[in-house]
Amino acid sequence: MKSVRVVVTAALLAACLPVHAAGMVVHALMADYARQHLPTAHPLKRILDQHRPALLAGAMYPDGGYATGALFPEDRDVAENAHWEYFVNPLMQLLHERGCATAVGADNPLPLIGGTLDFLVNLQQVEVPLADIRRSDDCGSLVAFAMGVAAHGMGDEVWDALFEPVVRERGEHIGNSPANLLDSFPPGADTSAGQLLRGLIGDAPFEALAQAFDPLSLNSIEYAMDVMAIFEHDLWLQIPYLEFPPDSVLVDAYARTGRNDPAVTAFAVQRTALATRTLVLAERAGAAIEMPRVSQHMPWASANYFTGQGGVLHTSDMISGYYLHLWNKLANGLEAARGPRVVGLHPHHGAADVPFGLTAEHSVIAFLSGAVDRASTEAPGAIVVFDETGAIVPGGANRFGYRGDGAHGLSYGFDQPLEPDHEYTVVVTTRVRDSLGRPLQRPRLWRFTTAAAP
Repeated sequence: MKSVRVVVTAALLAACLPVHAAGMVVHALMADYARQHLPTAHPLKRILDQHRPALLAGAMYPDGGYATGALFPEDRDVAENAHWEYFVNPLMQLLHERGCATAVGADNPLPLIGGTLDFLVNLQQVEVPLADIRRSDDCGSLVAFAMGVAAHGMGDEVWDALFEPVVRERGEHIGNSPANLLDSFPPGADTSAGQLLRGLIGDAPFEALAQAFDPLSLNSIEYAMDVMAIFEHDLWLQIPYLEFPPDSVLVDAYARTGRNDPAVTAFAVQRTALATRTLVLAERAGAAIEMPRVSQHMPWASANYFTGQGGVLHTSDMISGYYLHLWNKLANGLEAARGPRVVGLHPHHGAADVPFGLTAEHSVIAFLSGAVDRASTEAPGAIVVFDETGAIVPGGANRFGYRGDGAHGLSYGFDQPLEPDHEYTVVVTTRVRDSLGRPLQRPRLWRFTTAAAP
């Protein structure tokens, strides 16, 4: 009986390995669809089309250090800092100084085949995937990688503000212990794997096992939605061709952030790149058996991660506006960069049936193409919501979403529920500035209507 317990424990530990690969496929989809949203004639569109392996690598890179942080605690800062504009801005300035906006040349596009992301697959990658870390210092690859990193940061901000709170309010992330989930596997079976396991080891050992595994969430929202993305977009056997910049480029960018203690080393960057590559493989290894469980336990999330609020398509549209603003920084340098624009709204302009109660689905937020200066948003009139009579709706700025340095969201939280079946008007004014001190280029006004009372 003891040997059975050891085998079961080892199997459950193995099943939990992909958990740390949260969100990589979703981030790659967001960055890639944002590329497709760019104007056809824009030079950045052509660069990202030709350097998609670098774009995808950048979109996945910021999470790699979280995985290696278990052994190298300093890698957590490598990962965390890469998520925010205080890292993206120095990276853009560095590439501006290298002349990358005008030095992208007429590179030949790589032959890409198959799947939504057109991942390139070859025999070498399948046989020796962990050794497949390609690097390039050509400006096209550097620009694409930097845009991918930026896409990851904004992707997390929108996803975490608009999508995940609804999933959590619906409770679909609950009951996530690998041991407890055995009670519903295989889906629809009269006798579950959990019941069989209880019969083998007894109720008390089973409950102890469940408690021991509770921190290892198999319903981590980003990981679970990666499983769905791999399944729905036919990415089972496709391993992305990833291209990273030279270590020195990223080491220099980290050094310019002013948040580089301890200093990021080339070895830390190499670990992060290798972890990124490895986690991509781990997710695909686990997705084949995970999809039925995820779709059963997280039906709303599975149905909305791609087309719903804060999902892939909604977020990618905002990221495309962010790309264009970053191109301006790349071309002109940070000192001469223009002010930000509003690139995303929630609720969208003209939305009807918006929840009027204080729920996770009831929020007002604008996403800017530059990181928000929080002090400017506290000024009276920076963001205001009016009711149908022109009266200001009581509330305040920055009550939900990320509020730290380097984040792009500006939110307005209400002191009390809104009125049902009423139209509201939101105004974001040019009193709002970005982290570089530039005011919003132009005000943004939009309207939405709340749902009727039940």
